[in-house]
This record gives sequence, C-alpha cells and structure tokens, in this order.
Amino acid sequence: MNRFRYKALTAAGAVREGVHDADSAAAVFSALRRQGFWPLKIAPALPATARPTKRFSAKTMSAFFQELALLAGADIALDRALALLEKRHGATPMGLAAGRLLARVQSGGSLAQAIAAEPAFPPIAAGLARAGEASGTLPAELARLADMMAKSAAIRTEIASALIYPIILLATACLSIGVIMLFVVPEFMPLFGDANRPPPAAFAFLMALNGALVNWGWLAILTAAALALAPKILPESESRRRRWHALKLRLPVAGGLFRELETGRFCRTLGTLVKSGLALPAAVVMAASAVDNQAMAASLAGIAAGLREGRTLVDRLTATKQLTPEACGLLKVGEESGRLADMLLRQADLSDANARVAISRLLGLMVPAITLGLGAVVAFIVTTLLVAILSVNNLATS
Repeated sequence: MNRFRYKALTAAGAVREGVHDADSAAAVFSALRRQGFWPLKIAPALPATARPTKRFSAKTMSAFFQELALLAGADIALDRALALLEKRHGATPMGLAAGRLLARVQSGGSLAQAIAAEPAFPPIAAGLARAGEASGTLPAELARLADMMAKSAAIRTEIASALIYPIILLATACLSIGVIMLFVVPEFMPLFGDANRPPPAAFAFLMALNGALVNWGWLAILTAAALALAPKILPESESRRRRWHALKLRLPVAGGLFRELETGRFCRTLGTLVKSGLALPAAVVMAASAVDNQAMAASLAGIAAGLREGRTLVDRLTATKQLTPEACGLLKVGEESGRLADMLLRQADLSDANARVAISRLLGLMVPAITLGLGAVVAFIVTTLLVAILSVNNLATS
C-alpha cells in the first residue's frame, strides 16, 4: 500500500487537496471519481525534505506528445507506442517518464490516469488525454496538446532571443567600466601623491571607488551570486511568492508584458480544453494551473466555484481584473454567440501579438538607456581624469 497526494475538483467547482492510500495511482483516480471528484493531479506523497519533480519544458513536452500522437494515429497500440518512445528517448528524463507511463497503462490504468500520476506533466495534459479517450479522438487531442505546447515554447524562445542583445550590451558596459576603474584610474593616482593640495573632489571619488572595488569587489560578486541563487536554493513561502508576482504585474512597461504573456497562456489553455469538450469549471482550474504568475493563477482559479452559481465566465473574469477590458469584451462576444473556445484561442493569439509589441517597446527603452548610461559614466570618468591632469599642470606652473 502506497500513499499518494492528490488535487481534485469537487462537484461545486472547488479545489480539494489531500492524501489517499492505495496500491497505485490508477486506484486513487478511480476512488476519487467514485466520490464525484475530478482528479487534476496524483503523485506519490514525498517526504517533507524531498523536492517535487520539476515539469518538463514546453518544447520537450511538445515533441513527446507529437510523437505519441503520430504513433497513436498510425493505429499502434498505446502500450506499444509508449514502449517505442521509452526506447527512443533512452535514459533521459523523458524516456524514464515514458517508462512510468507504460507501467501504469500496463497495470490497467488509462493514459489520462497515468499522466495525472506523473508530476512532470501539467494537469492540462491529463485533461486532454481523458477527453480524447472518452471521445475516441486521442491522437487528435494529443496533437492539439503538442501544438499548444509548441506555441508556448515559441513565445519563450522569442523572449529569450530578444533579451540576448541587451544582456550582452549590459555585460560589455559593466566590463568596460570595471577595466577603466581597476586599470586606468590607478595610473593617475601618483600624480597627487607628492602634491601639497588634495585632488579634485570628483577624482577623489574615483580613487575611493577604486579602493572599494579592489578591497571589496569579491564580496560584491559573492553577494550578487547569492542573491541570484537564493530563490532556487532557499524555500519560499506561498504568500511571499504571490506578493512578488503581484508586484511584477504592476511594474511599468514590464508589467503589461507579463500580463499579456499570462493572458495568452490562460486563454490558449482554456480554449483548447473547452474545444475538447471538458467541463468549464474543471477547464478553468486546469488553465489557471498553466499560468506561471502565482498571484494571477490564484485569482483565476477562484472563479471556478462561482461558475455553478449562475454567473457567466466573463462576469467572473471581469471581477478578477486580471484580464484587460479588451480581452473580456472579446470573450463576452464569444460567450454570447456560443463560440467561446474560438474566441479564447483568438484572444490568445492577440495576447501573443501584444506581448511581441511589448517586448519591442521594452527593448526600445532598454538599449538606449544602457547606451546612454554607459556613455554618461565613461564621459564622467574621462572628464574627471582630464580635470585632474589640468590640476596637476596648474600646480607645476604655479
């Protein structure tokens, strides 16, 4: 008998978490369904000191489910398809995950149950697999899941590529200023060594800054490294993470980019689930779990319970104030016309386009700001050195 931790959606639309003792994850899935719950995630209960398995990247999952969809569409038995994927990926994390899925399927569970018991996959993967198995369109649903993951990966890749130039420019600027401060400025310090009057205030500031870099530069580097690694090493409370994520949404320029990215992710996931015939409350919870911003995800997941009270989806979304008025207006048109899934997917495309515009705008501000900042610092240093040289000449001629 093993212990499993689960997250499930109740008939009222609320999310329930707990533990259940059973022989397998499939048995937990069946027990929860008999109780009227919709399982979202089932995973082995880990010790308090253990860390949960990280999810696969969207690019990795897209390739995996695309291959599985092709094999399933070629009338290859599911266990045979998973065995082929396990052999193809070998000892990689994805190959090991395929082996675990195969073991659960061979023990009598469905693909949806197997995916739900695998922490490395998001809840939407299990939801679409279950919809495909129920309707007999598993290859199509897996292909739809792969396409959604591919679009998500494309957005992430585009953002990372767009940030390469500003990061290189900033690193070059810091390196250039560091070389000037550590190797150029010290060459001018002996000029005032034997002088009877103190150096100019600006040059004295550069001398003090040079001393601080020489004596304490290593401490600054270690501190920066510790701050960068702290979020990955130290445990973080849920409330602190939500406050930080809420602050990110309120940042000028960047906050709009974060909101558009999360809106596109939420709408694309929800539209895909609704198009697959999944019940709206369960689909909303799964779509909210796909949102990376915890503050926004918690607010969006909270609307599921109200959907059974007679209020429409758009009314609940508008009340959260997480989506823009333009997005809510488009979704209201889709809800009233019976084309909610299509409008959700269209809004996802619009949000992705708006995110690209926001990225261009942000880069348009970052690059000139870094360039002007570097120019101002270098100009200050050069001017200070010239004033120091002129000061020494004045002392020599007087």
